Amino acid sequence: MFNRVRSLSVSSDDFAVLLPDFDAEQLPTELRELHDSWAASADGELPDSGPVAESDWPVAIFVPERYEERYAYPLIIWFHGNYASEDQLEDVMMAVSQQNYCGLALRANRLGDLMGGYRWNISGAQFGSVPFSDLLRTTTCRLRRAFHIHSERIFLAGSGSGADASLQMLARHPDWFAGTILLDPDGDPEALKAERLTALRGKPLLQTISRRTSNEQLARNVESVRLLRSAGASVQIELTDQVTDPTSPDVRFLDQWIMDQMRRAALV
Repeated sequence: MFNRVRSLSVSSDDFAVLLPDFDAEQLPTELRELHDSWAASADGELPDSGPVAESDWPVAIFVPERYEERYAYPLIIWFHGNYASEDQLEDVMMAVSQQNYCGLALRANRLGDLMGGYRWNISGAQFGSVPFSDLLRTTTCRLRRAFHIHSERIFLAGSGSGADASLQMLARHPDWFAGTILLDPDGDPEALKAERLTALRGKPLLQTISRRTSNEQLARNVESVRLLRSAGASVQIELTDQVTDPTSPDVRFLDQWIMDQMRRAALV
């Protein structure tokens, strides 16, 4: 694994050093059978070569300071907004919850303008020859090998164009994720273009919309919400006075929303 990594509690140039010593033969028989089944599944298979395996696209991870190995952590995959980078992850996670989640962020796939940073181009969602979905899946699987991540509690979240990117990822691979959080999305119509939206039936989404948004952006978001709800997605809208800063204490309510979704899923 060549992805460059930064984190509050872990810093490395290679995911391999994060992997704990592990010998499946030491597991009890019933757990060893479960591990062998997982290793043979799509989640357990990782490419050993090729563009995805050899990608060194910058990523950041967040691990709680008081990480508990026996607890299966929910994972938040963060898509930063324009003029930012994957380095924003730590500030976002500290604002949402310092202890409840692990976090993962990848750098957007286009350079920003004179303001610096990076931006998302979701009409060409790939890095060179590597499709973004393949890169994200491989990186997530590697993170799950290093840390105890709950496979059914992986949430997407993003701000601005990053929110559009996270919505597009959910629409394309709804079975991979438990839901998504959209903070003031730009409303790029490419996010839901030509997708089989019926697969989003029952998927929870939380979307914030600022009262200061432009009429054009508001119209795009209204259309997006209409399409999602007509497809059966469970969309919750939060109106805010200002555009939501994902690194401010204002996003603490996201922790409550995620916890509510996990409780509801546990009751099903």
